[in-house]
Amino acid sequence: MKHAGFLVTAAVALFLGLLPGARAAAQYRYKVLYTFTGGADGGSPTANPVLDGLGNLYGIMDSGGTFTDCPYQDGCGGVFELSPQKNGHWKESVLFNWVEDTGGASFQPLLVDSAGNLFGDTDFLEPRSPAYIFELTPGSGGWNFNPIYDADRGCLVLDQAGDLYGCIPPGGIGELSPGSNGWTYTDLSDETTASAPLSWDAKGDLYGTVGGGGKGGCGGGCGTAFQLTPNGDGTWTYYVLHYFGTWQYDGMGPVGGLTLDAAGNAYGGTWAGGLYNCGIVFELAPSGGQWEETVLYNLHGESGCGAVSPLVRDSAGALYGMALGGAYGVIYKLAPQKGGKWKYSVLHTFHGPDGAGPNGVILDRKGNLFGTTFEGGKFGYGVVFELTP
Repeated sequence: MKHAGFLVTAAVALFLGLLPGARAAAQYRYKVLYTFTGGADGGSPTANPVLDGLGNLYGIMDSGGTFTDCPYQDGCGGVFELSPQKNGHWKESVLFNWVEDTGGASFQPLLVDSAGNLFGDTDFLEPRSPAYIFELTPGSGGWNFNPIYDADRGCLVLDQAGDLYGCIPPGGIGELSPGSNGWTYTDLSDETTASAPLSWDAKGDLYGTVGGGGKGGCGGGCGTAFQLTPNGDGTWTYYVLHYFGTWQYDGMGPVGGLTLDAAGNAYGGTWAGGLYNCGIVFELAPSGGQWEETVLYNLHGESGCGAVSPLVRDSAGALYGMALGGAYGVIYKLAPQKGGKWKYSVLHTFHGPDGAGPNGVILDRKGNLFGTTFEGGKFGYGVVFELTP
């Protein structure tokens, strides 16, 4: 089963960077909103959840559910909804169960549009099963699964018109546009793919990271950060912002994508590299026609080792993410200080019963953080959690 995978990678990360002096946790209240049983309610969420305009959470699962004809798993998983109730509790519902004709859970988060439709991609349940980029739409008889495009990759992001952009074959980065005759594919760039969902800046440029390739001494390259800029004629220009691993203490393996601020600066993290070989949190800023990397923090030891999740940024400019610190992972905050410095603090360290293997976090308008864990909890199939300042 897949449940042993996170524990192994966490142990490796600690071996690479275990150092004393973990910083004290900030004052955030941790609460488990739901514990998956691995039964009909599903289990093993594989990505951070997504919020709709009404405060409901949606996520993708790799285990449990009502369809069980899949290898190595106790059920094939599906898509869940978690809805806040007036009594302060949350109600979990399975909107859709994966079956052999739909494919199974990927490790990319869902997207939700303004109408409440969900988008995502599936992976292969078995070698003969299909995989799709899909849309889930609510209807009177439940949620309907609509395959949009045959693909086993996603890295998806929506634009304001409802078009999808991401790692869509046969090219590297492509666009899917809805129309009266279905969805139309347009190839944007064959020069790269991505390791995490793409992101937009205010000008309509796309950004992403690739966990390997490029330059650097990682045996095939240490990864890149890139930009795709529309040219106004339907074509896009690909530009490498940074080759990782090209100086001694640079990060290696930027697997979490990029987060943009209003000024066009990009933020992300790496799996390894840095002073302690536990990864870094970095900023890429445009400067004189080039892009300049600044290491904001070198991760190390139980306070964080391996910044593998996408970052989220609040209105004050603080960054939040997940790292493979402790035995089961940590949620951290990196806040800007005077003089260009940044303060790193651990918001929560997972211990197993409260969850294990966090997938990252999202942020609501009130500053509350929500996330899921792949494992842990009472039944070992993960939890949905909230962190409240």
